[in-house]
Amino acid sequence: MIHLTPRYRRAHFEHKGSLCLILNKFYFQAQLPICMTNTHKGRHIGELLGLWIFLLGCWTVYRLVSLPYVEPIWSMQFLLAQAISMPIILLPPIFLYWKFVRKETATPVRFFSDYSSKNSFVFRALVFGIILIIAELILHFIRSYAIYNSGLFGDTELNFEFGFLTTESWSHYLVMALTNLLIVAIVEEFVFRGFLQNQFEKVLPKWQSLALASILFGLMHLPVAIIVYELEWMGLVYSLIEWIGMGMILGYAYQISRNIWVCIFWHGLHNVVVGTFTWRFVEFEKVPSEMVMFSVATLGLIIFFTTTMLLLYISRNKFKMSNFTASSQTAEGVTITSSRSQ
Repeated sequence: MIHLTPRYRRAHFEHKGSLCLILNKFYFQAQLPICMTNTHKGRHIGELLGLWIFLLGCWTVYRLVSLPYVEPIWSMQFLLAQAISMPIILLPPIFLYWKFVRKETATPVRFFSDYSSKNSFVFRALVFGIILIIAELILHFIRSYAIYNSGLFGDTELNFEFGFLTTESWSHYLVMALTNLLIVAIVEEFVFRGFLQNQFEKVLPKWQSLALASILFGLMHLPVAIIVYELEWMGLVYSLIEWIGMGMILGYAYQISRNIWVCIFWHGLHNVVVGTFTWRFVEFEKVPSEMVMFSVATLGLIIFFTTTMLLLYISRNKFKMSNFTASSQTAEGVTITSSRSQ
């Protein structure tokens, strides 16, 4: 049985000439955006962009107001304030929009599949998350090694740094790890992959939805970049490319797996690893100009994300949770009940 939510029932059947009598459920979902008028598509996109602007404004106000009270950056009070404030600021507007504007009764984001147990669904995502973070580290190291041993810097020396050794205490490190795994990753993936990207896919092609959600994800980091880090233009452009690129690979992982936990684990592990250890090439024999360093580093970053996307595309069949992933998204606005379950 195919059941349209009230909003989309009106959107489709009020449009003259719309014949949405599709027998195959997968074909129905593929054709759903086509049955919407351009007016409904524009309204849908406009509502989502308006919601994002509201979230960005709230997050900017939080950064401005809270910074004097939570400094220094990444201190215990900074992490605790972020862990408490992020879900309070970013999640309620989405639920309110979903309930009172969209008038939906299902949850806005699908966390589990109807075709596998919760434990196996999450465990498989954890395995993929670990594989992806290992692959990411290897590619990042290759990128850094290629740049700093290209001859631009002369002879260099590789130096590893362990962030947990420089924290205030082990409890501080534990708060950092748990904040990134249980709060930051879950909230950001809920908002940008599970909700926004999924909703854009109703009215836009998948690649456009992926690109748009990734750009919004990158721009959402502007408050921390400008207010907290106080980045100048080169650092700001580089960081935006990095955040948008991260949104692209996380979003594509979600697109091919339809498992939000893959993105949550990958995102959370990425943040924890960055705060745990890193490497850098030091004692440069030659120091290029800032523009040369910016250009080379930015090019390396673009190559890294392009390579990651290509590897995800090549291995996309490995990430599919089941043959029915496309139909297991409650937030798609369509509820499908298999005849075998009735």
